[in-house]
Amino acid sequence: MSDEPPSPAEKRTTPPEADDPRLAIPEVLRDAPKPVEAGPDSRSKSGFGETAKAWGMGLDLVFTTIGGFAVGWGIDWWQGTGPWGAIIGLGLGFILATVRLIRYTVKAEARERAEREGKHKPPGAK
Repeated sequence: MSDEPPSPAEKRTTPPEADDPRLAIPEVLRDAPKPVEAGPDSRSKSGFGETAKAWGMGLDLVFTTIGGFAVGWGIDWWQGTGPWGAIIGLGLGFILATVRLIRYTVKAEARERAEREGKHKPPGAK
């Protein structure tokens, strides 16, 4: 036996025959994939809609707080009362924003609970 590598002519082999089992297509690849059926539990909760709702809630919190500050600052400017109107307006704006956030969260949880229990019917359903 020689330790020399085979020559390129020796490496060449004939192509496999048509009935060679290595060329057979597996059964898995013969059938077309079946479409996935969408059920009520298969909805993705992490879509664009959920992200938009989260951004909306966050911006609502920020702008309601800023709005309360602006109203308080406007009262300070009109009445000349110093920083107290702005401070009170900022506090009231934050409280209002927190109440709005809690109300939205409670409604969303009730809606999800109703959907899970099957009580919620989409509009137009009989």
